Amino acid sequence: MGHARQSDPPVLILDDEENVRVALRLYLERHRYTAVEADTVDSAVERMRETKFEAVIFDLRLPGAKSGIDALNTLRRIPEFANVPVLIVTGSILSEDEERQVTRQRAHVVYKPEGFSTVVNFLDQLTGRDFSH
Repeated sequence: MGHARQSDPPVLILDDEENVRVALRLYLERHRYTAVEADTVDSAVERMRETKFEAVIFDLRLPGAKSGIDALNTLRRIPEFANVPVLIVTGSILSEDEERQVTRQRAHVVYKPEGFSTVVNFLDQLTGRDFSH
């Protein structure tokens, strides 16, 4: 096999629920992504200083944040997070106002019932890999 970076784009999973992180990481690894877990914003920033991620996936319910939009706005103010593609996986339905703010912050929303395959399809498009799963 060639250089790992080419075939396994690195993706960061930020979620405070360990079972969610592990399930998503295993799923992504099966689809040839290198998934790295973080359970707090601080640890996510640390990982991002070490690795250039193709995308960051996080849940809107982050500990310490008043809301998911609050979390997203906070992340976008951190230099490491300013331009990275963000995929928000959420179980809650967003209001129109929240959706507008998400779009303004160049983030994309996947609703949990859609499941991980939607996440992988998005990542494939983002990284220019178009093999169907």
